Amino acid sequence: MERSELAITKLIILYIIRSLPAVTLSQLTALALDTLYMDYFGFATAYEGLRNDQMIAASFRDDDPARDAAGQAVIRCDLTAQGRAILETLEHKIPSPIRSYLAQASTSWQKDIRLERQLTARYESDGKGQYRVSLSQSEGEKKLVDLALTIPDQSLAMQICDRWQRLPQSMYLGLLALLSDEPVLRQETLVAEVVSPKPLDFAHQEQPVRQPMPGEQSLL
Repeated sequence: MERSELAITKLIILYIIRSLPAVTLSQLTALALDTLYMDYFGFATAYEGLRNDQMIAASFRDDDPARDAAGQAVIRCDLTAQGRAILETLEHKIPSPIRSYLAQASTSWQKDIRLERQLTARYESDGKGQYRVSLSQSEGEKKLVDLALTIPDQSLAMQICDRWQRLPQSMYLGLLALLSDEPVLRQETLVAEVVSPKPLDFAHQEQPVRQPMPGEQSLL
């Protein structure tokens, strides 16, 4: 990756974190790759550079109830004061098409992240060869679902947790349909399409030749 391209990749990552304070590392990775400006290697290189330069803070949080599908604590990312200052200074260096996509997408991201924070799905071994799966879904302070299951193997437990997080509306309505036998609810369990900004294909778009700005190497 060229130095100027790496600098833009870092700015994109900083922009995403500013838009979504306390974003998890897995969320950050997915959103950054969705821009189609970088591949995973480019993201990982830029992310580690930002951490080493203390522009982002990434850590586990003792009071964080969120867990990944494997039941492990999640890493959350925030901008440091230095990272915020760098972004405010150099944000205009992000190519205009990418800035437009990021500005449009950030609203959708915030809505999706709020929904995800209302869902929990985790599993753990019961010490007897089976797994306890805990699923919940909230709406504000109101808990809609609080479900505990005993599952015979780990792979199935992981699959259930993943599906619960990916299809929350479908899963919730599906439970209601099974328990109530309401035909209307069974029809509503079809997954609704979520309209989100379409990522731009920067790989097939001509980009202007750009020289690193003075001082950019030391900042990024």
